[in-house]
Amino acid sequence: MRMKRSFIILRVLCAFAVLIPISAPVAADSTDLPKVVSTNLCADLLLLRIAAPEQILSVSTQAQDPRVSSVAEAALAYPPNRGGVEDLLYLKPDMALVYTGWTGRRHAELLAGRGTEIVAMPYPTTWTDTLKATREMAARIGCAEAGEARILDAEARMRVLRERIQPYRVLYLRPSGGTAGSGTYVDDLLRLLGLRNVAAEAGFAGWGRFPLERLVTAPPDLFLLGYFDRSGPGAASAYGRHPLLRRMLERIPSVSVPVKDWGCGGLELVDAAERIVAQIESLPVQPSLIGQAHP
Repeated sequence: MRMKRSFIILRVLCAFAVLIPISAPVAADSTDLPKVVSTNLCADLLLLRIAAPEQILSVSTQAQDPRVSSVAEAALAYPPNRGGVEDLLYLKPDMALVYTGWTGRRHAELLAGRGTEIVAMPYPTTWTDTLKATREMAARIGCAEAGEARILDAEARMRVLRERIQPYRVLYLRPSGGTAGSGTYVDDLLRLLGLRNVAAEAGFAGWGRFPLERLVTAPPDLFLLGYFDRSGPGAASAYGRHPLLRRMLERIPSVSVPVKDWGCGGLELVDAAERIVAQIESLPVQPSLIGQAHP
């Protein structure tokens, strides 16, 4: 009977987490849920969306930094950690969410011996990967129903966005000239929105640099600029200051990537997508479909 009652309490707590804003933790008896620590921003973004507030022991220091985190206000409700082994030994969580490339195999064995399960966060390359990872991680922390509710909401919002804009040819650029070709969540997101990825159409796969000379022969209808507000002096951002690009930006419309919801490829991408679409709709002049004659 006690086990059955505990299971019911667990389901109610996770379901309640879906109904309240991320920034409004609630006091509740969550002793039957695993206590979880997230050690990096990508894990924080997921945990703060699907976990019952009382099962979160700590989030990363990045989560509380409003310069990089879209959940900074909500994250302030929890103690911060720097993702080190010492933090985890002190906090004694049932589960710790870490980067996939976490190098602490020996440390993972040590922590497992102390009762902490190390769970590596996957890095999505498609929207389908994002939904799968959300579903799997929600189940791991005992909040499968909360995860499913978040997924259904994100899918519905994404479907609406596709109907709002034209199939523009878009080039995603960072100040270094970096772009995203096929096989990236950026490319997949653009396709979901009904947009055409210039980098993918030019044959680029994965993350790479888009040559300046290709801009002349294959100009986009629209630039999608990421991190340009953070560009600084030096060779790393020379591409973003190049006269050729600057002249193109004077005549070709551009919108900015909401970078706080961009770098992890999680469910927060739907928030970024909504802001991108809203920016496109509010442009003084809608982009010309200059590339549509050359599929």
